[in-house]
Amino acid sequence: MEFRRALIAAVALAACLVTAAELPASAIQQRIKAAFLSKFPAYVEWPAGAFSQPESPLVIGVAGAEAIARELDQAIAGRTVAGRTLRVHRIAAGEQPDDCCQILFVGADSGHERTTQLLAQARGRPVLTVTELDDQPQGSIINFLVADDRVRFDISRPAAERNGLQVRAQLLAVARQATTR
Repeated sequence: MEFRRALIAAVALAACLVTAAELPASAIQQRIKAAFLSKFPAYVEWPAGAFSQPESPLVIGVAGAEAIARELDQAIAGRTVAGRTLRVHRIAAGEQPDDCCQILFVGADSGHERTTQLLAQARGRPVLTVTELDDQPQGSIINFLVADDRVRFDISRPAAERNGLQVRAQLLAVARQATTR
């Protein structure tokens, strides 16, 4: 319950920073997605080998979503999770995510082929994959969607397990749905 309140407060804060008259709905949704992305690391457990050094930052790689990357830069400023600083890395077209990030966010404007390619490269590696498509693609652990004019997300527990990640119950509880298949 504590997580739910904190997450709702973070999202409400992000939404309240601007009024609907100042920004279009899509910009508000981007800000909310960035707020979620900044909070997800606190509710995911990575295996010990996911970081090269004990002091290595937790890197959120962003592909094809510059507006969300900008919002995320602001959302993570000065924040740490489990003693690790948070950092945003923009994944350029043609760049392979390889070992650059622990969270991979693939924006909808990346296109189907690029999304499929990036998710395949992250499969089986300790990377939390996040997408924003109408249908959650294979390999995506968390997928954002808009339902009833609200940003929501679905979680694939099998995809998380394949990547060696443990998603905490608090995050599963606030998902629209958490699949077990």
